[in-house]
Amino acid sequence: MNEAEVLKRIKDGRVFDVLPGAFAGRMMTIAEAVAIFNFFNAFWQYEGDPRAEKPHALLKSGKHSNGFIACKEFLKYPSICELFANEMVKVIGEKIMLASKVSKLGIDVVASSAYSAINLGWEVTRLLSKFNVEVEYLAVEKDKQDKPTIIRGGIDPGKKVLVINELMTTGSGSTWETKEAVLKCNGDKPAPKVVEFAFVLVHRSKEMVLADGSPVQPVFHFDIENFEAGPGSCPYCDVGSEAIKPKIGNNWQRLHGLA
Repeated sequence: MNEAEVLKRIKDGRVFDVLPGAFAGRMMTIAEAVAIFNFFNAFWQYEGDPRAEKPHALLKSGKHSNGFIACKEFLKYPSICELFANEMVKVIGEKIMLASKVSKLGIDVVASSAYSAINLGWEVTRLLSKFNVEVEYLAVEKDKQDKPTIIRGGIDPGKKVLVINELMTTGSGSTWETKEAVLKCNGDKPAPKVVEFAFVLVHRSKEMVLADGSPVQPVFHFDIENFEAGPGSCPYCDVGSEAIKPKIGNNWQRLHGLA
């Protein structure tokens, strides 16, 4: 299928009829991805210049933003998760084999953080099992501070680990924390090998590296910015725009100008 056919199918409410084969021989486009996100009320981006009458997003971190993507809203559906995992595997295969000049992936473990990335991580691992039937999936559990730091039992230091995430906002966020947990999981014993690139489905950051300087490879990139709260730091607050939590009450409708 071409882009126009995919977009029409989604517009007609037939998003679950869009199968991985629709993207055979090509990558899913940004327009197609956004159409799927919108179908599941998972995407919002501020349009135009900041205005007092139009609110902007208040993130869980306390920062303000001109965009919001809720990956959990579409990744909870196995068939949709398979679509995006398939696109991620295309990028993983191309990037690793081209960068390393090898004929096989050589991935033994796929690690992702709890909780939104678990479905994606499992599905990516399932698809990668076509290349290595013994590939394992590992969900890095969150600690009391809600950070992915817990790996029970460690990881065999002879294994190569691929770190993925469903969303990246900053280079020091959960993608980095997941990689750091992998590197530290064996304590004083040798750490497992980690693939140079971390792969993220949705990249909404200006940072293309993690906190340790290692590269990040997104499947989809969006120019979405975060700001410290308040006038002088947030250009939306500067004009009197209200910061609201996207998924509380009727705030989603307000962000989209429907309430």
